[in-house]
Amino acid sequence: MRQVWTLTRMQLGSAFEFLNMKRSKNLKKNISVTTVLVLGFLLFAFLSGTYSFIMGMALKSMNELEVLPGLFMAVTCLMILITSIYKVKGVLFGFRDYDIVMSLPVKSWVVVASRLMLLYLINMVFVAALLVPNYIIYGIMAKPSPAFYVLSMISLLFIPIIPIIIASILGVIIAVISAGFKYGNAIHTIMMFVGTLLIVVFSFQMQSESQIAEFGTLMRDQMVKVYPLAVWYLKGIIQYDLLSYAAFLAVSFLAMIVFSFIVGRYFKWMNTVMSARKTTSKYQVKELKKSGQLKALYQKEAKRYFSCTIYLLNTSMGLVLMLFGVIAMMFFKSEQIEQMLNIPEAAGMLKEMVPYVMSLMVGLVAITASSISLEGKNIWILKSAPVAAKTILGAKIIFSLSITIPVCIITSLLAGFGLKMGALDLLLTIALPISYCYLTAVFGLVINLKLPMLEWKNETVVVKQSAASMIGSLSSFLTAGIPLALLFTVASNNVMALGYGTLAVVLLLSGFLQGYLNKNGAKLIARL
Repeated sequence: MRQVWTLTRMQLGSAFEFLNMKRSKNLKKNISVTTVLVLGFLLFAFLSGTYSFIMGMALKSMNELEVLPGLFMAVTCLMILITSIYKVKGVLFGFRDYDIVMSLPVKSWVVVASRLMLLYLINMVFVAALLVPNYIIYGIMAKPSPAFYVLSMISLLFIPIIPIIIASILGVIIAVISAGFKYGNAIHTIMMFVGTLLIVVFSFQMQSESQIAEFGTLMRDQMVKVYPLAVWYLKGIIQYDLLSYAAFLAVSFLAMIVFSFIVGRYFKWMNTVMSARKTTSKYQVKELKKSGQLKALYQKEAKRYFSCTIYLLNTSMGLVLMLFGVIAMMFFKSEQIEQMLNIPEAAGMLKEMVPYVMSLMVGLVAITASSISLEGKNIWILKSAPVAAKTILGAKIIFSLSITIPVCIITSLLAGFGLKMGALDLLLTIALPISYCYLTAVFGLVINLKLPMLEWKNETVVVKQSAASMIGSLSSFLTAGIPLALLFTVASNNVMALGYGTLAVVLLLSGFLQGYLNKNGAKLIARL
């Protein structure tokens, strides 16, 4: 176990450079990154607590409050399962320093256990942010004995183990199958999109407090059926059945040990299979094509974007949800919309809200917030290339706009048609989200140049857990959230003025950031 922990510490420090505070050459930067991540954790915990309170009130009204811990355990396990599948390749298998790690004087099962521990610790941050507020809300509402808090906090450490093992098995199967196909990444990405959209569709089916409670009970019951350990978990923390509780802890821990030994035996073979690439004998020597600097850099960005499943999924889901949301809205009547949102006269407000909601969704698509970091150790190629910094950064901005603007235009036109907007409303609905496309692209690039993460072992860390990525995405809640909040306070005759005033401010801010990049881009790239 000592070797497992030593390897885990090394890999954790390698994956998260900011953790090495004492050895860091840039202590100020690492403190800033840590602060951002802590704030992100607290925000996620706040949202979890809010949803726990809403769900708890609904369940309490039906005398089903004991469902609450089981429901959130089910949600946690489901989210770990979904998010860990695409982390398997890059964290557990196919990691970049595979040759170095395997050359160490340790057994294969030790390497597997340490990689599982790394995956476990990454997920534990999410588990703690989701379940600790839930336990607190349940404790306030149900007033259980102190034993509940002790048992639940200990069980918190064991909840992610089985979902991680299942996700690892599924991830290996998907990776091995897709390794034999030319478009394996596309298959994986489509599966992730479908799964996320199904969750969103099911969430929209809950239109009232009773339906929320019924959904919670149903999900808990289904979890108990398909996941027997959930029964032991619930009996342990709710009914204080220590035998069931001990069985839950023991089985979870032993499963991790057994899985490490089994995978360790075939670890090298699995890595070889998963790193395989499909080849073809139909290669023909053709005339080489050349293109301009900007076009070549644009094509490089496109290739990186569409070849990385996690990058594509994490930065395009906002656009997909925005488009599907508007399409779905066209099939609902005014009364159905008001019932779903539980807001009187919501249908009449949609025409005014759509530009701001679209802008908020666009702000979540922070493609450029990871584009510098994803260059990784190859950043020296861009730095030494005879290409102007303005061209390098311009290619990244143009690629981001080429992804976001077409979707915004299509969505705006559909919204305008569905809500029967006038000329000025439609113009604002098109122009405001597009302005946010530009703001998000330029702002994301500035943040990533200021807070780069070039020393990484897998892309998941950069795309989902880097400070630049988090700031790039969460900033939309500020830049688009404030105008949306003001919309509910202004008089009806000032709504249009607020919209076009917001458009002017966004364009001015975008122009300022673009000017900053034009002036300081070369210096910022040289410092990387």
